[in-house]
Amino acid sequence: MAIPRKPVQTVRQFARDHALFRPGPLLVAVSGGTDSTALLLVLAELAQDLGLVLHVAHFDHRARPRAAAQDAQYVADLAARCGAVIRIGRAEAKPASEDTARTARYAFLRRVAAELGATAIATGHTRDDQAETVLLHAARGSGLAGIAAMRASRDGIVRPLLCLGREDTTAICAGATIVPREDPTNRSLKFARNRVRHKVMPELAKLNPRVAEALARLAASADEALDALRAMAERLLELARDGDTIDLARLGDDPALREEALAIAWERSTGRALAQRARAALAAEAARGDGSASLDLPGGRAVREYGRLRIVNDRARAEVTAVPATETALEPERAIEWSGWTLLLTGRPVAHGWTSEAGAPDPHTGLRVRARRPGDRMAGETRAKLQDVLTDAKIPQRDRDSQPLVVTTSGEVWWVPGVTSRTSTGEWRIFAKRSG
Repeated sequence: MAIPRKPVQTVRQFARDHALFRPGPLLVAVSGGTDSTALLLVLAELAQDLGLVLHVAHFDHRARPRAAAQDAQYVADLAARCGAVIRIGRAEAKPASEDTARTARYAFLRRVAAELGATAIATGHTRDDQAETVLLHAARGSGLAGIAAMRASRDGIVRPLLCLGREDTTAICAGATIVPREDPTNRSLKFARNRVRHKVMPELAKLNPRVAEALARLAASADEALDALRAMAERLLELARDGDTIDLARLGDDPALREEALAIAWERSTGRALAQRARAALAAEAARGDGSASLDLPGGRAVREYGRLRIVNDRARAEVTAVPATETALEPERAIEWSGWTLLLTGRPVAHGWTSEAGAPDPHTGLRVRARRPGDRMAGETRAKLQDVLTDAKIPQRDRDSQPLVVTTSGEVWWVPGVTSRTSTGEWRIFAKRSG
């Protein structure tokens, strides 16, 4: 017997339609089950035509100790039959959950792919896997991204068998007279995917015998819609970008576009894609316009300061200008550097370039420069609270500790550079500008 030609041709066309492969090394993930076995057999048929050099990766999750050696030997024999070199990895400990196992497996695959200089990692996900994923995501309240489910190509992972069903992979293995390994846990109903596979899908098949194809088409439609939404959101995000912040007013009023733009910004800043609940939380925080607030999400922190949003990456180290702990005397005709600012008290005309200025009392009254302190009030009849002054001026929280204050000997705030104004009938003036 021989491998059926139709599924091979279907995969070839699917790969071309989605530009899945580039000539060079390709890492093929093979567990030993029917789908991954069929994947390797099909790719071996297409390798010469597509310019692929196949490498096989097999990972032992340590979930089935008694069968692990047999699984590895089966995959090694299959790799040899297909003319591929094999790399075998093993988890450090038995996985605590499906997610733990998946994380360890993909970490191994990506490490091997990097060592080989592989153009991609191929996995054996089929149309049936796609249908089950759509149902799982829908049941968990996913948005459009969840309904789009698995992409044919994303983040270096390619899925050439999304165009085939399990009946096809079974036929491929039978045609090659190969009996794949069977994982008993695939029948256990304690796993959500298995409950969908063995309970939900058979019931839906009574309504539509081709339900897997129907759900796969739904995923493809959601994928197309998501691509269109993402393109519009990316353009919107570019318009709303202002340095390292996002001007939230420029994101417009469309909730879906706003949420997608924020999700894109988050992924670019942190390298993490947000789940639907986290996306909704970020969008809700961005919709508020009162004061300042922060929100911790996977990969970083969103800091909203009035109508602007800043995303701080967990891995990044903020470049914070050191704030002097003591007061610095503001002496006549001597410029001082203070927390990223330059200040000068002078009675002479000065050249252009200073960004703010204020009138000053006689220099011998002992003006000083320092950071804010609890209970600070402005000098003058109203003795306004400094906190209220900074809030009214919409000075971001992150900048308030490094904001220089010119204070009198009594401790009252005479002037806040760049924020307040101060006139004086005398000849002395204070000039300030941000350094650099």
